[in-house]
This record gives sequence, structure tokens and C-alpha cells, in this order.
Amino acid sequence: MSVLSLRRISQTGIFSDTGFLSRIRSNIVANRGFLKRRFDNNATTDVNILGWRYMFIVAMVVVLTMVVLDDTIGSFRADWPQPLKNFARAFTDIGKSGWILVPSGVFMLGCYCLDWSGLQSRTRLLFAKMMAVSSYIFLSVGISGLLASSLKYAIGRARPFLYDRVGAFEFRPFSLDAAFASFPSGHSTTAGALFAGIAIFFPALRLPALFLGVWLAFSRVLVGVHYPSDVIAGVALGAWYAYFQALVFARYGVIFTTDGKGWPVLRKDYYLFRP
Repeated sequence: MSVLSLRRISQTGIFSDTGFLSRIRSNIVANRGFLKRRFDNNATTDVNILGWRYMFIVAMVVVLTMVVLDDTIGSFRADWPQPLKNFARAFTDIGKSGWILVPSGVFMLGCYCLDWSGLQSRTRLLFAKMMAVSSYIFLSVGISGLLASSLKYAIGRARPFLYDRVGAFEFRPFSLDAAFASFPSGHSTTAGALFAGIAIFFPALRLPALFLGVWLAFSRVLVGVHYPSDVIAGVALGAWYAYFQALVFARYGVIFTTDGKGWPVLRKDYYLFRP
């Protein structure tokens, strides 16, 4: 292909000032400017970040569970009633993050490819809100999952199916062996982030979300791949990060704001469809 042909493509194709990549670049710049303005306008927003007290309580619960239950559950792992194990297997893979990250990530990236100037104002507002929700879901589940994966390989706890060989308290840090990646549970982290996000979006569903999150997490115990302390730590990590991410969005005035105590709540003017 001649230099002249390449130059013509760069002037009229995806690299042109009106081309595909230029549109993506412009949308990124516009989004950064929007977030900066929202951040500056919400400088007085108070946030209440759960820190050392939350970590201390979770650590105490995890250690107590580890001491009291893990060894017993390890020895009992093969004796759960078969119908209960089958029921757990039917739902446990909901804790895989791929089915959440792929659609939310694709939608989020797709929005950067849109020609926003060609959309009607109502449609543009709807897509902007849906993009914000997709971003929140993607970041909450994705980053909490990365944290869990980093921790589990750094800690290197043996999984329950190795109980007969090494017991419940064998650790091989940084072995990069999936058999020694039990603590914390990645599926439980995803469940914690997902259902904590649902609870923040829909406060009336907090109890059902808590029940479903805990059940999904403990299904990992029933299928024999985690100890109770693994799933408690995972749920706590995922829920904390979803909460933290909501506070970050509230600081930018996107989707969430904070109540009088600094907790994240859905903005009153935020809805995807007119009521």
C-alpha cells in the first residue's frame, strides 16, 4: 500500500478528526472533564468510610470461625447430604464474576464509542445513567475480585479437599498453586460485592440481598472448595469494596450521595426511567 493511500485512510478513516478513534478520545476527555467538575462541585460531601473498626470486627469473626469451625467442617466436608450438595452446585457458579464483568464492561466501552452529539437529550441522559451504573458494577466486582485473587495467592491456604493430607491450617504463600488459594473465597467476594450493591441501590431488598449473598457464599463450603472462614472473609471484602466504591461515586455526585451520617444512598433524582 502506497504512502498516499495510507495518508488518505488516516484523513478519512478511523484516525481522522471525525473518525472512530477520535470519537473515543473525545468522549474520554469529555468524561474526565465532567468528573472533575462534579468532584469540585461536591467538595462538601461528607463520607463515612468503614475502616479499622470494620476490619477489626471482621478479623475477629474470621479468626473465631477459623478456630471453632474450620477443622470440623474440613473433616465433615464429604458427609453433607447429597441433595444439599447438588442444590449448592446448581447455584455456586453465580459467584463467578465473568457474567457480570463482560456485559457491564462491554456496555461501558460501547458508550465511549457513541456519537453522543447525535442522540436526543432524553436518550443521552438515559445512556449516561446506564453507563454510570455499568461502571459502578464493573469496578465494584472487578477490583474486589482482583484484591481477593491477590490475597489468596499471597496467603496460600490449602483448600478443604487437601484436608486429609495437610489439615485445615496449611499455608504456602506465593506458591501460585490453585490448590493453595482458599483464603479468601473469590466467589464469595463477588457475591458480597454484587449483593451489597443491590442493597445500596434498593434498601428495601437489604435482607433478601443479605440472605442470598450469604447462601451463595456458603455454597462454596458445601461443594468442598472453601472453609467457612474463607467465605466470611470474601463476603466481607466484597461488601466493603462495593460500599467504598459507592462512596467514591458519591464524592463525584454520580448515582449516589450521602445521608446525614455519611453513608452512601441513591440520589433522589436518579432513575433510569421516569416513574
